[in-house]
Amino acid sequence: MASLFLLACAPVSVGFGGGVGTADSAIDTGVAYADSADTVDTPFAGDTADTVDTSQLDDANRWVLYAVRHAEKEEEGDDPALTAEGAARAEALAVRLADVPLVTIYATDLLRTQQTVQPTADDHALPVVIDVEPEQELADLLLSAHLGDAVLHAGHSYTLPGLFYALNAEEVDVDGYGQMWVVTGDATGALQVVEEFVGEESTE
Repeated sequence: MASLFLLACAPVSVGFGGGVGTADSAIDTGVAYADSADTVDTPFAGDTADTVDTSQLDDANRWVLYAVRHAEKEEEGDDPALTAEGAARAEALAVRLADVPLVTIYATDLLRTQQTVQPTADDHALPVVIDVEPEQELADLLLSAHLGDAVLHAGHSYTLPGLFYALNAEEVDVDGYGQMWVVTGDATGALQVVEEFVGEESTE
C-alpha cells in the first residue's frame, strides 16, 4: 500500500482490515442508512441516479464515499491555493456534510485539495489524510478498512475518473467545480452513485 500522510497533528492509524481510528482507540461512526431509498436532491440527469437505493446492499458492510473535485484555485504557482470563490465552496462543502458522521477525510498531496476539505475536517475534528495515490489505494481501503464507514475524498479532474474506474463504478464527467458524488457500496462490490452540486454553479 502506498504511503499515507497526515496534514494535521492528531494521530491516526490506517490499515487494511483493521479500520481507521485514533492512536488510542477505533472510532465508532454510528453511520445510519435507510432501509429502502434515500432520496438525494440533484440537478443532474444522465447515467447517475437521483436516489440511492440501499435495499440491495449488505447492511453490516455498507460504506459511503463523498468524492469531490478541489474547489477553484489560483492560476499561478506550482501548487496554487484556493481563490476566494474556492474558499467559499469549501465552506459550503462543510455545511453540506455537517451532519454526516465522517470517519476519515482524504486529500491528495496538493494544497488545493487539502484546502477544499479543511473546513469539513475542522468541523469534524478530524485530520486530513494525504493519499498520494488516491485511485486504486482508496478503492482498496473502501472495500477493506472502511466497511461501515463514511469518508470524504477531494481529488482532481484527472484522478477522480480513475477512482471510479477502480471501484467499478460508471464513468464520471468532471467538467467544473462543485460536483460531488455520493457513492454507496458494500463488500460485495455493489454500488449506487448520486451526483450532487455544492455551492454556486461554476464551470472551468
